[in-house]
Amino acid sequence: MTESYKQWLDLDIENIEPMSLTDSRKAEIKHTVLVNSRKKKGFVQLRYLTVAAIVFVSAVTTMSYTFPTFASQIPFMQNVISYFNKEDSIYEKYGDFATEIGYTQISNGTSIMIENAVFDGTSLTVSYAIETDADLSPSTYTSNRFDIKGASGLSGSGAIRKISDTRYVGLERLTPHFDTAAPAEIEVSWQPKTFIDQTTNTEINGDWNFNFTLSKLDNEIQPVQQSVTDHGVTVVVTSLKKNEMSTVIEYESVVDEEILKQWPFVSVQFETIQDNLGNTYIVDSNGSKSNDNGVSFESSATIKAIDPNAKSLKLVPMIYFSLGSGRGLETKFTEPIIIDLK
Repeated sequence: MTESYKQWLDLDIENIEPMSLTDSRKAEIKHTVLVNSRKKKGFVQLRYLTVAAIVFVSAVTTMSYTFPTFASQIPFMQNVISYFNKEDSIYEKYGDFATEIGYTQISNGTSIMIENAVFDGTSLTVSYAIETDADLSPSTYTSNRFDIKGASGLSGSGAIRKISDTRYVGLERLTPHFDTAAPAEIEVSWQPKTFIDQTTNTEINGDWNFNFTLSKLDNEIQPVQQSVTDHGVTVVVTSLKKNEMSTVIEYESVVDEEILKQWPFVSVQFETIQDNLGNTYIVDSNGSKSNDNGVSFESSATIKAIDPNAKSLKLVPMIYFSLGSGRGLETKFTEPIIIDLK
């Protein structure tokens, strides 16, 4: 154990002045959804993946302390992304472009630290770590998600993984939807007020309150406007947003209204994307939004940075036809879309 880490553990918390905190909102969301639409309706709901769980023991008195400089002195809290990264994923170069945040807060004996974050102009990715003596369950979620100032809606996914008896790492990937172009800098806040264990119906409260700002990565935009029509659905790839960490595919889809009479919920995603060199790219959906009750959608998906030697991309849209509420689902592939890279 390093001396600095030992000093952190031996802090006399009785002599630290408590922070004055306001009550955070108590909005409850289902653990399978991370979507907020304060101004617009029609956002497609995405699965909120929780690989491991969090249970925090509540105390009569809650105190919160912030240690902005201690993050680099706590070994397990470094390089969180390594627990989630895999070949061909969008996190392959995350560490090279993420901004170090390094904020740690303690409430009710549990430490939460935001390690670093990056905003690629479309999606925000945040890595964090947790240390607690509580016995954690695999079905716990937080009722308060990350919030981005000025966003009219938010979709995304998250995961938490256990790395020791008392230590956990987490990753959140969120796509804010703005009424206008994404700002050059975003303001992010997170108050994980309540953690809810679905297995035991236990609710644990704490006062962790994080706020930070991020500048977006510089992007090169390539207009595309290539389309395919199949199975009563038209898919148009409108542009590629490329930076050194990732590539965002922006696309639109329009569904024939006769199809909607049979299948009221129709969406389009890309399962995989390949370049002409044979490289396969894992695709992460950023969600969709509709302003006309599902007739048309604006969507995007992200892959890692494209091989600089690649000359083209092959995309095969997959259409999901659903009756909703688990009553029926069919999937169909369309003809591929080939995009020449510039």
